[in-house]
This record gives sequence, structure tokens and C-alpha cells, in this order.
Amino acid sequence: MEYPIILCEDNPEQLANLTSIINDFNMFHPNQYKLVFKSSDPHAIEEYIKENSVEKGVYFLDIDLGSDINGIDLAQWVRNHDISGKIIFVTTHTEMAPLTLQRQVEPLGFITKDMGYEQMRIEIVDTLNLAYERIEKKALENDKMYSFSIGNQVLNFEEKKIIYITSSDKAHRVILVTQDGQYEFFDNIANLEKETGLLKVSRSLLVNPKNIERVDYKMRVVYFKNGDEEVFSLSKTKALKQALLNENEE
Repeated sequence: MEYPIILCEDNPEQLANLTSIINDFNMFHPNQYKLVFKSSDPHAIEEYIKENSVEKGVYFLDIDLGSDINGIDLAQWVRNHDISGKIIFVTTHTEMAPLTLQRQVEPLGFITKDMGYEQMRIEIVDTLNLAYERIEKKALENDKMYSFSIGNQVLNFEEKKIIYITSSDKAHRVILVTQDGQYEFFDNIANLEKETGLLKVSRSLLVNPKNIERVDYKMRVVYFKNGDEEVFSLSKTKALKQALLNENEE
């Protein structure tokens, strides 16, 4: 799952540096983060978070924003709207760290602007790795998650975002279809049936009943909420009906 990154910095050069470092990180760490919004205006940040219902975000905030609210005010607002978010201050005002404790902002870190570009890059990379580790750990505690080895990475997905898994045309590979995209990797349906709570409805298909829009039992077609459709086996009709009945009762 990609977690959103949001930047608030009123210095154009510093904002460009932050953007460059984060984009480079995302290039070498795909499927972890997405830089979704950046602005020098803290009120624009608030509007974006409200309009997009941002959750589990990572926020890089300057403290002195040249606005009627400062970065600590913004961080407190963020904390009230994204309880699981991770806040990192990028600032010259490290002396204001005690105020963040008083305001119960709970920042993940402070990165000082005067340390130089390369040292800042190292600090930001370390902080992004730490933020991802903590968000994922919390998500695993709170939500049912599944882990898949995809390429040289192990990626975690919330159960509610998995739509289905189907066999690939390529030997010994499967395709995982989620609300955020699809992934192809080495595995097989029989093994994944054991490792997940997904429902097997044919030799080549595992489905998540939570993401089924409707079922045509006469034609034996499952229609998913993302618009995809797949054929299921006649012998799985009863199990599919029961799974959907259980889902509707929850």
C-alpha cells in the first residue's frame, strides 16, 4: 500500500530539495509512498486533507510558514484529522521542540535545514524508512493484512483493498488485483488459498467477497466493484452464496 506524503514549506528552494529527495526515495522504494500534495500555504494543506480524507499520511512541515498559523499549529490540526499520521518538522527552529510536546503533536523527528543537502537526504531517507515501518506495524495490529513477496520486496495489503487473485498466463505466476492496482509475482492459487482468507471459486481464482458487486449465478460470472468480471466454477456456487450472505450480515 502506498502511503501519502504531504509537504508544507514556504521556502521554494527548500521545497524543491524536499521534493527531489522524496521523489528519488520513491523511485527506489516503489509501492511504499506517493507524494500527493505540496504547498507553502498551511490552509491549502488543511483543505487537501479534508477534501481527500487523508489517512496514514507522512507530513514534512516547516515551523515558520509566514502565515497566520505556524507549522506546530498545522501539526496539531493534522494530528486531530489523521491520528495515525507521522509528522516530521524540517526547520531551523529546533528550540521549539518542547512546544511540540506541550501541544501533544508527537512528531516522529526534527530535521534541521542547515545540515547540508546530503546530510538532509540521509536524515529524510532514515525517517521515511522508520515511518513506513511504524505505519505498517500499526496497520497489521489494527487491520487484517496480507503479505506477499513481490520481486525483491515484501508488500503488505489490507484485506479490504484486495479484490481478487487469479492465475497468470505465465507459468507459476499469479496476478493480485487490488483497489490501488495490480501486481504479478511467483506463487500459485493453492498456496495462496492456505495463506489468505480469500475464497477459492475456481482452480485459478481467489476472491474477496467484500469487493464483489454482484453475481450472475446462471452465467457463473462474478462482477467486482472495480468493474472486472471473472467466471467461477459451478461446484463453488453454494460456498460463494454463503460467503456473500455472511458478508451482508456483518
